[in-house]
Amino acid sequence: MDKKELIQVLATIESVYPQVKISDEMVFMWLRVMKEMDFTLVMQKLTAHIAKHPFPPVLAEITVFQERENHFLQQTKQWEQEGRERIVRDQQLARRKPTPDWLSPSIRK
Repeated sequence: MDKKELIQVLATIESVYPQVKISDEMVFMWLRVMKEMDFTLVMQKLTAHIAKHPFPPVLAEITVFQERENHFLQQTKQWEQEGRERIVRDQQLARRKPTPDWLSPSIRK
């Protein structure tokens, strides 16, 4: 969100809640916090807040943080697939060590 969009958010708050007066310090503080946020998502939360609450929102009530991509699950699935392929390849090439007697299914029972 850029400064122009933030001013639009704050102007909306000020127009709906007349008791709120926007200061320069407030603009700079909100800009530091909201610069990474999506303008349309913040406006959606602000609109929802306006519809439900008679008091102006605090910063935390309308902030929307985007989820960061997490590739851990994809990486884990890739490692599992590579492990399966390695096991099959080792079995085909007879490189796999035989299962120890103490691990064989007949003894476990």
